Amino acid sequence: MPKARILIVDDEKNIVSSLTGILADEGYEVAETGDGIEALEIIQADPPDLVLLDIWLPGMDGIEVLKTVKSYHPEIEVLIMSGHGTIDTAVKATKLGAQDFIEKPFSLDRITQSIAEVLGNKRSKFKAEEKLTPSSRGELPLCFESMVEVKKAVKEFSRHMKPVLVRGENGTGKEFIAQAIHGQSSKSDRSFVKINCSFRQERAIHSQLFKRPRKNTRASNQAGEEKVIYLSNIESLSKGLQEKLAEALHSNGSQSAGSHSGLIPIRIFASSTKDLAALSAKGQFHPALLNAFKDSTLFVPPLRNYAVNIPAMAKDYLDEIRQTQKTSIPEIGEDALAALCRYTWPENVKELISVLNKLILIGANQKKITAQDLPSEIWQPKIEINDIDQAGSLQEAELIWEKHFIIHHLKRNNWDIKKTCKSLSTEKKQLKEKIVLHSIEIPDPEKINSGYRHQQRTLKRSVVLCGSGLHSGIKTGLILQPMPPGSGIIFGDISTGKTIPARLENVQSTDYATRLRKDRVSVGTIEHIMAALHMYRITNLLIKIGDEAPVMDGSAKDFCDLIEDGEFEDQDGFYEEIVIDKSYTFGNKEQGEPYISIEPSDNFSVSYHMEYPEPIGIQDYTYEFKGGESFKKEIAPARTFGFMEEVAQLTKMGYASGGKLDNFILLGDKKVLNTKLRFKDEFPRHKILDILGDFYLLGKPIRGHVKAYRSGHTQNIGLLQNIQENLLQKN
Repeated sequence: MPKARILIVDDEKNIVSSLTGILADEGYEVAETGDGIEALEIIQADPPDLVLLDIWLPGMDGIEVLKTVKSYHPEIEVLIMSGHGTIDTAVKATKLGAQDFIEKPFSLDRITQSIAEVLGNKRSKFKAEEKLTPSSRGELPLCFESMVEVKKAVKEFSRHMKPVLVRGENGTGKEFIAQAIHGQSSKSDRSFVKINCSFRQERAIHSQLFKRPRKNTRASNQAGEEKVIYLSNIESLSKGLQEKLAEALHSNGSQSAGSHSGLIPIRIFASSTKDLAALSAKGQFHPALLNAFKDSTLFVPPLRNYAVNIPAMAKDYLDEIRQTQKTSIPEIGEDALAALCRYTWPENVKELISVLNKLILIGANQKKITAQDLPSEIWQPKIEINDIDQAGSLQEAELIWEKHFIIHHLKRNNWDIKKTCKSLSTEKKQLKEKIVLHSIEIPDPEKINSGYRHQQRTLKRSVVLCGSGLHSGIKTGLILQPMPPGSGIIFGDISTGKTIPARLENVQSTDYATRLRKDRVSVGTIEHIMAALHMYRITNLLIKIGDEAPVMDGSAKDFCDLIEDGEFEDQDGFYEEIVIDKSYTFGNKEQGEPYISIEPSDNFSVSYHMEYPEPIGIQDYTYEFKGGESFKKEIAPARTFGFMEEVAQLTKMGYASGGKLDNFILLGDKKVLNTKLRFKDEFPRHKILDILGDFYLLGKPIRGHVKAYRSGHTQNIGLLQNIQENLLQKN
């Protein structure tokens, strides 16, 4: 296996020297530069596998370098380093595609581990995509199996070394085709070098294509020096280069050994999304260069022309991920496959791979991937019946009209299949087939009437919040990102991308805060953001975060503002409330121990009883859920609190490192020491806030009356486990 190649971009010589030495010892091939512009030139000429990139650079800052790299070389992994890191910078770098954000000074073990994980994930992903992408053996991806003309052309063009032009829409796999031809040719062991003509400078492209004129030199054609070049977006070549390349190709079309055409590569592949004949007629593409490809041009059809292949492609890709990553991925349902076939795929195979990767992420805790797990534009086009003229084709317009027509009559008949069949004068079997085809979910009429069934909800757009962790004290923050129906609430590590579903089974600890953990990723102090999501009934959301949620002012009011800023978006999926059927308890109230219980009720409410030292004393508060506004007004502003001696002990134990006088209520000497209370009973209100957050780890809102006596996170989680074992498993 060839060594992974790493480029270090940093102007601090001591750091570069240390990194170069340790990475070389780890078996990597290392290059270095201290200038952003020079880094781009190195990447253009010889793209590495991974870039270690400092934010603060002379010539061009790291964020701009990152943007450029990810725009033209998305396959290159980037790790950002900074001695002046902020959560804003980390968030920005992550959004732009950086795989990790490492603050200086850093541990060499930390950075080598991060590099190993990123490159390991890259290798696994490459292996998993081999079924949809070409292999080193020159095999065609599955998506081309039914494209007879493409398969014939690949076989024919692999028998000679003439230049080849591959045309097709974005994402159709033109590069895959070129690699497959090269892989089946007699020169398949030669390097396959990719050059994007719309990005590379003319001088750099020229140096890759043409030999420098030298006196008294012998042509060298040793196998080690031979290479094949793939020119993507060939229409972007300058007129001068187009003319020179055309002359070289015509002087020796076969580019066989011993050629004196001046070309360095032994073969040229080119690709374009444009109609080059039309451009040539307008004088925008050199006719002689177009003529050089006249006998070896092939057109790759768009994916929508071969929609019948999509179910096999999707199943095969998911199977490959299961095998290579040894992970559990649910089967994909027939309704989801039908929706994939109906979609027009403007970005073709590239878009399909992206959608399947998202399904892998959100389907980790599901039994089956359904149509509603797909992006809404795929499973349910956002085109109202009044705007049917926006449909891309007559067939699409008919499907849109038919779906709205069926939904209209289902609603008129209170979702009753039998009554709807009668009103539509159709057979029950035919209507059910149409319902599956259009991914229409039929709610249970009884549960709709009872009020226990509700629409799922997410946010309309992503929003960001920055702050510090209460217990870690480090700068942190979070990004709230919309997710499709059925996703649930998921925490995602902002550096690695690994995820933790916000579920009871992932609770790691309840010491002073609730912490989740899955594999080697954990996140703490989640209860306040979870409470806000619970009370606003947000059911599907990805929370990109570090090791701990920001404490803000010790309450949940900033989370309320953040969620409202993202705006609610009701989704077509449904959820059913967890309805308590009998009393459940945890703890021994009779012995004066902390205690919590829940009993049946027509709504959701929480009562909390406190018996603390002064200035708290005995306090009670009952909160009854009446919507997000009631939570925002009554519970969200209540802050975290602690006694002076408790805070000192927590600090000694390594907790509360981020506790400041403006982010919690400090108590001592029988009084509040640092602030004015927002409510006279702010303390039990905050305890209710914690309960609301912990209770959302059941995955759905609950209907019942919670009664708590001096309880904390440990008792909350204990009660939830009782509910899950006794109530949810029965259902």
